[in-house]
Amino acid sequence: MSDVYIAGASLTPFGKDFRPIGVMLADACRRALQDSSSFTSDLVPDCLVIGSMDPIGFARQTGLDSLVGMELGIARDTEIYHVEMGSATGAAAVELGKRLASSGLKVLVCFGEKMKGKLRNEEIPSQISTVIAEEERERGLGEMPAVAALASYEYMDAYKISEKGFRNVCFDVSVRSLQYGALNEFAYFKKSVTRKEYDDPEINRVIARPLTKFDCSGSYNGAGAVFLVPFPTDVKLTSVKSAFDNIKIAERKTLISLESAVLAGRESFREAGLNPHEIDICELHDAFKPVPWIAAEDLALAKRGQGHKFVIEEKNRKGRSVYINRSGGFLARTHPLGASGGAQLVELVWQLRGRSQYGEMFKEKLQQLNYGLWFNMSGFGNTSVVGIIERTGSTRKREGLKDENLPQSIPEKHFFYKNAPRKDKIIAATEYMSPEDEKVNVAIIQTKEGDFKIGLAKGPDEAKRGKYIKWIKPEEGPYFIREGYIKGKLSDLFRLFRRLKKEDD
Repeated sequence: MSDVYIAGASLTPFGKDFRPIGVMLADACRRALQDSSSFTSDLVPDCLVIGSMDPIGFARQTGLDSLVGMELGIARDTEIYHVEMGSATGAAAVELGKRLASSGLKVLVCFGEKMKGKLRNEEIPSQISTVIAEEERERGLGEMPAVAALASYEYMDAYKISEKGFRNVCFDVSVRSLQYGALNEFAYFKKSVTRKEYDDPEINRVIARPLTKFDCSGSYNGAGAVFLVPFPTDVKLTSVKSAFDNIKIAERKTLISLESAVLAGRESFREAGLNPHEIDICELHDAFKPVPWIAAEDLALAKRGQGHKFVIEEKNRKGRSVYINRSGGFLARTHPLGASGGAQLVELVWQLRGRSQYGEMFKEKLQQLNYGLWFNMSGFGNTSVVGIIERTGSTRKREGLKDENLPQSIPEKHFFYKNAPRKDKIIAATEYMSPEDEKVNVAIIQTKEGDFKIGLAKGPDEAKRGKYIKWIKPEEGPYFIREGYIKGKLSDLFRLFRRLKKEDD
């Protein structure tokens, strides 16, 4: 099997690109082939891999093989593959491309999504939520921000982080993401944010408590491509590995660790022969603020409970510098689902090459950057893809992989719920707005049998973390009330009645 290298890499401007999706993808392909001309004169791919999560649902389009192939003008007998793996589609397309290229083929990989243009804005979240299990959507877990919000509260509880501390980190990340986005010609969000704006609920409205608008990536349009070749260039595609986990959130052990990320990361580091602390630059999936924190811990870049500090301080668990999401990430570039995982790779390639804004950003440190990693996931870790690239003429040798440095599953000591409660208990809860503009209060309940369920409360007062609950006709639906909630309300009414009667007397 041949080593695989990256010749050309390209992006189209992310944001409001309303061209047909086939045109967007073909444009990205042409840009990547043009970018490859300095490495090879043979710009005719042996096969084409297309990554797009849901062109039927978002763009109302199918037949991307024909559309892109004809737009590019490639030979009609060229092999074309279409990959779909949720919001990990872009990285998964690269994984398939690497496998094909390792057999000696020149493989053009493109990835893109047109999320705006055909659907009304209020319809887009429901289309995105198809990465959540149908049964859990029916039980009220109907939006991806709600899943991330539940994970946020579990992270805060597990590592004793106050909501104020959580908001401070989220604000700092916003400032950094938009600062780097302002330098990125392909990013959509470039305007900086002040603390006053961040704290203003009219400007930065709550999406799913505690996550706000600035804590969630936008859903727009964009595409990119890479040309993978079986002969040396200046950047080697060293490893790309994927793994999956249970799509059902309530059947996971925890939300503060993604087992798919641990498994994919472990295999990717093994294939690359690298220790996690040797990574110099990384692009981590940041559709929601806490995701890079969790991913950094799962990939052994940061210690457990320190991921939120890692993204700000840019120091790994060994105290070495590592540059994180210097592209601005999804929060600046936006998150066209099928495009984002591939776009992360493109940004890493440009970082190693000192292209665009990165030459000025890294300056004299550029030649010291040798190893880059990207992490992309579908849903909330339903599937994770971890890839590693390296400078072909590395200026720093590998240290030698040691198994004790590899990513490890989260120890149970970090679970703040270890034993089954004496009664069904709320582990995490959040409130979000449904597409019908109704407030939804959803929670993860740990039952007295020790398993977990998704439940719906009638109001926020009933969905308090750490409280015991009772199910309302569990055979008919997922609704619950807090234990003693009705009794407490009646007591309040009696006290009010006695006070009013006393005043009348």
